[in-house]
Amino acid sequence: MTADFVTVLAIVAGVVWLGLMLVSALRNRGGPEEVSLNLKPGMDDQHLETRRLEGGQKAAIAFSAFLAIALPLYFLGENDRQGGFVEEFSDASVERGEHIVEEFGCFACHGPLGSGGSAPFVEQRSGVTVSWAAPSLDDVLYRYDQDEVNYWVTYGRGNTPMPPWGVAGGGALNEQQVEDVVNYIASIQKPQQQVVDEAVGVVNEQVDRLVGAEATVEAAIIAQDQIVHEIGQAPDDLEVIEPLSDRATEVLEDARAGIDTDDDTLSDAAEAELSEISATAVAHFAILEPITLDPESPDAELVEEGLDAMEDALETDPVFATYIDRIEAALAADEISEESPDTDDDGISDAGEGVVSGLFSEASRATVPEDIGVIDLDPSNPESVSGEPDRATASSMVGGLETTAINLRVTVENEERIRPQQEAGLQFLLDAQDEEAWAIDIAGVAEAMGGTEDEALRAVALFNGNCARCHTSGSSAGVPFTQEAGSGGFGPALWDGRPVVQFGEAPPEGSEETDLLVDFLINGSEAETPYGLNGFGSGRMPAFGAILDEADIELLARYLRSGNLDGTGG
Repeated sequence: MTADFVTVLAIVAGVVWLGLMLVSALRNRGGPEEVSLNLKPGMDDQHLETRRLEGGQKAAIAFSAFLAIALPLYFLGENDRQGGFVEEFSDASVERGEHIVEEFGCFACHGPLGSGGSAPFVEQRSGVTVSWAAPSLDDVLYRYDQDEVNYWVTYGRGNTPMPPWGVAGGGALNEQQVEDVVNYIASIQKPQQQVVDEAVGVVNEQVDRLVGAEATVEAAIIAQDQIVHEIGQAPDDLEVIEPLSDRATEVLEDARAGIDTDDDTLSDAAEAELSEISATAVAHFAILEPITLDPESPDAELVEEGLDAMEDALETDPVFATYIDRIEAALAADEISEESPDTDDDGISDAGEGVVSGLFSEASRATVPEDIGVIDLDPSNPESVSGEPDRATASSMVGGLETTAINLRVTVENEERIRPQQEAGLQFLLDAQDEEAWAIDIAGVAEAMGGTEDEALRAVALFNGNCARCHTSGSSAGVPFTQEAGSGGFGPALWDGRPVVQFGEAPPEGSEETDLLVDFLINGSEAETPYGLNGFGSGRMPAFGAILDEADIELLARYLRSGNLDGTGG
């Protein structure tokens, strides 16, 4: 007998009892008025001691027996019912959290399904707009517990793009909504083994970052120099784009007037003029025409002409320097083989021609604002572009043109304030290129650690991939803004032997004594709880025991204790 059956049986019994009461009431209705029962004299024993009394007693015994059996059975199912309620409430919370995450666009910064991404942010020391590395959320509960994640969601993280979302931190979400978000994050956690396996990719990514640091800084300088040049070009650009934007708006507003062959609410004349306006706007910004190499026809001279055109345009558009380097690198790396033939015998493989063509195409768009593009509306087709209604395509184009015009207007009217800021940012990057604060001498690190260069490189990569976000200033902003390793940021600086001060030297090899630093890296800090030799936890130091193997944690501890994180001894 299940708890649900008992419940149904009790309900049926209740309904039967109510029915009997109703029948009894109906039988007595309409008869002569009687003296109420409480005013009638009671019955004597001769009338009371009848089969009716015995029947009542038997019914009472039977009902008592039913209760004696049914209530324990009902109680036995209580845990399952409560567990079902908990699961139901949890599922509802996760669903609400998912809606909140979608509404507030959390994955716009943290990547698809929280896999990690980036957010635009003005780096405070330089004033340069950077792509700030936003951490992954689909593995965050291997580093923090849910209360700690709740804290980050509620209060955000100062001096980063992460704002406070909870009411207590000045955000818009109440405590239940924050809890819903955290419950949703918990529901998207990847399997632990997958996270552990991905540590290899993190290490390789950080090694590549070190190797390509100089090229990254050079690219940042070119991009910032381009911004400065575009500020100077803004008045001329505005003179062309603003009238085009105004005209496009007028055409769209009056687009229903005239012959409309495809019945898409845009007249044929409006479609033609809007297409022409978009092409004119893009042509104004596009310094170079795209070049497409043909594997069936020799193209070496075409490539040289394209590179020469970029060289000539460098004075006004420094961004082309990046594409010159990329195209030359692609040509240098190109190899002709049976798998990758050179059909037209021009010294560039067919596959290489495809790569170079793509780079030329990308370069042709490099000077065009991202909000505008060419549209080609067909008056005989109501969905000219990728199945999208022509009205939507036209509205998007006009909106992008308006945005570009507004941005240019703001730049022109505020040039005296904007230009010095961007020039200062450019100078910051040039100084950073000279200082090379991000550089790490792996040989020096290996000597300080008493290990091999391979061990040192892996230790540095582990630190940069897991610790630098908090313990190296500027790390999340990118290589050009990264200061000396362990210089401190959100977390304390790790210079001057601080790890040894806080955790002591490593125990002798073979000792059963606990290594306090290794233990701290494995378990993280707990709020209001001492750690190490003289530390007191805030709960903000993540735990890495669930995502890094013990050998890597021990290697990381050796690196931290070395006292020479950049290998220069400074």
